[in-house]
Amino acid sequence: MVSLAFCVVWFGVTSIAIILIFVVLALLGISESFSMHLSISFSYLIAIPLTLLFMQVEKQLPDLPGKLSIDSPKQALVLLLAIPLLVTIVDFVVVIVYGIGYEFIFGIPEVPTDIGVDWGSGPVALGLVIISTVIIAPIAEELMFRGYLLDSIRKMHGDWFAVVISALLFGIVHFEPYTIGMAAIGGLIYGYVRVKTGSLWPSIIGHMIWNGIALIVTYL
Repeated sequence: MVSLAFCVVWFGVTSIAIILIFVVLALLGISESFSMHLSISFSYLIAIPLTLLFMQVEKQLPDLPGKLSIDSPKQALVLLLAIPLLVTIVDFVVVIVYGIGYEFIFGIPEVPTDIGVDWGSGPVALGLVIISTVIIAPIAEELMFRGYLLDSIRKMHGDWFAVVISALLFGIVHFEPYTIGMAAIGGLIYGYVRVKTGSLWPSIIGHMIWNGIALIVTYL
């Protein structure tokens, strides 16, 4: 399937970009943890135009404005605030249950939390981390997984198969075992909302809220 091949290409290109950018930043004397975080973030800047290219190849690009259109203040309130907040609450509750089950079966998960930046870091470093984690990463990932990939799969296999497969692939690209399950849960919820609303905004904003909370609670 073309979409899965493009998913492998997306993963490969972003992985290579992470390695190359990490090496450059490390050679410039930036700390290892911060270099890794920034290299992942910068790789998403490459991922966005790459995803747009995939959309163009599969003739999805003309449909993108419709996925991002907002026709009224009421719709804006629903798509940009009400649904994302509800999505975040549901995601939080389900992840708590998942965490309890994971800990019961596998023990307490060991999730790396050092990104080389904390509240005492300078405003530039802190600002870069916030922008990359809370803004750039959610846009890049939602554009790929709930924008391109979900629609590509659903054309042949229907809505729910597309939601599940795109969510599983979204989880897999997060590497760390505990985070894979957590991301897959989010992917299921975001995919469901994308199918029901037809809009990318609820998943993008919900993803931004989630990453913002995770950044503050876990990493800073």
